[in-house]
Amino acid sequence: MILRKGHFLGKGSLLVEGASIGQEVEVDVVVTEDHDGMTLTGSLGGDFDGELSIRVAPDDVGTYVIDARVSAVALDGVAKLESEPNVGLLWNEGHTQSVSFAFFSISGGIGCRGFLQEQGKTRTWEILFKLKQEVVGGSNVVTLRRR
Repeated sequence: MILRKGHFLGKGSLLVEGASIGQEVEVDVVVTEDHDGMTLTGSLGGDFDGELSIRVAPDDVGTYVIDARVSAVALDGVAKLESEPNVGLLWNEGHTQSVSFAFFSISGGIGCRGFLQEQGKTRTWEILFKLKQEVVGGSNVVTLRRR
């Protein structure tokens, strides 16, 4: 599985079908693991604001079950996360929205590409996630730069 426990920051764009310029998307997400799977919680920013909460758990046939809440949208689905690229498909209860995604390793982080289909419109996105590095300070740290 490409995503792992940690605090990730993502930045990218979402492109609406027919548009030539994408809208900025920022993601701040914390991934936690437990004995039943993993939970992703965080927020969207940039041109889109909202909270996200995603639960990922293995099932008994070698795939993963996903329960996602992104802003006011509730999606359920399935994913293959054992090898790269990690891919998944989500849909809402009325089957009026569907989302496909892929996570893959790239230099400097984790790439995510996907599609959203709703009301006859298709949107696509590309986001680069990087693990947030916590700054650790101490009294024994010396800088050689002038301040």
